[in-house]
Amino acid sequence: MDVERFAMLVGERLRRPRRNERRSRGERLADALASLVRSGDLLAETRLPSERALGAALGMSRGTVASALDQLAADGLVERRHGSGTYVRPVAAVDPPPPPGSGPDGAPDTGTGPGADPHTGSASRRDPSADTPEPIFSRWIREGTVVVDLAKSVVPDASLLPRLDLTVEDLLDVHPADGYGLLGETRLRELLAEHPAPPGYGPDRVLVVAGAQQALHLTADTLLAPGDRVLVEQVTYPGLLAAVERFGGVPVIVPGDRYGWSPDAFAEAVERHRPAFAFTMPVHNPTGAVAADRRVRALASVAREADTLLVEDRSLADLVLTDGPPPPVPSAAAYAPDHTVCLGSLSKTMWGGLRVGWIAAHEPVFARFVQAKRRTDLATSALDQRLAVALLADPGAAGRRDAWRRDLRVRRDHLADLLAGQLPEWSWSLPAGGMSLWVRLPGADGEAFADTARRHGVAVSPGAVFGPPGGTAAADRIRLSFGWPEPVLAEGVEMLATAWAEHRSRR
Repeated sequence: MDVERFAMLVGERLRRPRRNERRSRGERLADALASLVRSGDLLAETRLPSERALGAALGMSRGTVASALDQLAADGLVERRHGSGTYVRPVAAVDPPPPPGSGPDGAPDTGTGPGADPHTGSASRRDPSADTPEPIFSRWIREGTVVVDLAKSVVPDASLLPRLDLTVEDLLDVHPADGYGLLGETRLRELLAEHPAPPGYGPDRVLVVAGAQQALHLTADTLLAPGDRVLVEQVTYPGLLAAVERFGGVPVIVPGDRYGWSPDAFAEAVERHRPAFAFTMPVHNPTGAVAADRRVRALASVAREADTLLVEDRSLADLVLTDGPPPPVPSAAAYAPDHTVCLGSLSKTMWGGLRVGWIAAHEPVFARFVQAKRRTDLATSALDQRLAVALLADPGAAGRRDAWRRDLRVRRDHLADLLAGQLPEWSWSLPAGGMSLWVRLPGADGEAFADTARRHGVAVSPGAVFGPPGGTAAADRIRLSFGWPEPVLAEGVEMLATAWAEHRSRR
């Protein structure tokens, strides 16, 4: 572990001493290190830097660091191995301190604190040996401190947003005035129907939602009953898998190639499984493949003839990374409008903090989505919608999308060059769209390497979270975002190279 980067992580957890602080520097350091262990930022079997090296990096004496590590060892958080160093113990072996009011020295335990069984109210601790899969989002996006985050394919900050001459009164000029517009702002639905929704959907068939993830949640809520089948590709978006799992659906993998499903395999799967819906992404996440019109038309024909619903996630449809102006991304809605539901978000071209997404569908299914929205949250934030109206209506909106695509193309090529130079064993296909590289690790498990990389300060998305249950196509993969500026990508690849060298040495 690089001691300077580790000291940076520790420093972020070290609280500045309060006036009249009674605790020693060693006690405060022990608290900071314990916080890193309990949060999962320091994984089991991580070897900590030596007392001397960590003390020098933090500006503390070796004795201060030693006292902190001794305290962690006494608490069971680390193990001091003679002649080898100090190692983090497995979190499952560590008894977390009882929250205030839940132990024998506090108020009586009501059975509603952490660890309480939601049905019986009695406290329980998860058996670490229980064969319960970790939730998809917990495996994919881990909270905690990292130096470079290549796991999230997101717009890095709000710099894509222009300066707008908006007043508070402009943002509050909503209809209806109480802010509970179930379908969404009329002007926003008009703008979304023009772009990014594909042609064929009027404003009265567009529902405004709180981001693409809510759109997927509402899709599962609207279309699934427990046990229903959902057709998916060999690798697909984890947010869809989480929503299907939440509502009791069963993902079914349909074979295909790098461009999506084989039409023949799709037709066979539809006939065999009679799915509630089939999920597609014309600009794929995580692979970045862009669907061809011929393939989309063939799949739409199958769906129309079999009376099967296609759900098309167009969140990345504006991010085709061609040299010049990108061609329109095809939609099944052009060939099977009554059998296609489209959804998307503004987060990939504007900013993730703007929680505005959309669903477009024809009747009768559109009315079912509206009812699902009503029972979920009544309405999307009126303030977010008013800001989205101003951003979409701004004359410079199309030019900013073009500039963002150009930036992504440069950053994609930069990340690929860095990986080719420092990690030549890794392989990938340069994506035609999207925001990430889908990388194969030779002879390695992507999830295990993601843990190693995190110990070195860089987060990556393990490929396994993109694979439906029972699939093995993604086990040796990771997804790396290239949305960050070039200097950040360079630092991230340097960390990945160090992590890979350590990971290979342990195989």
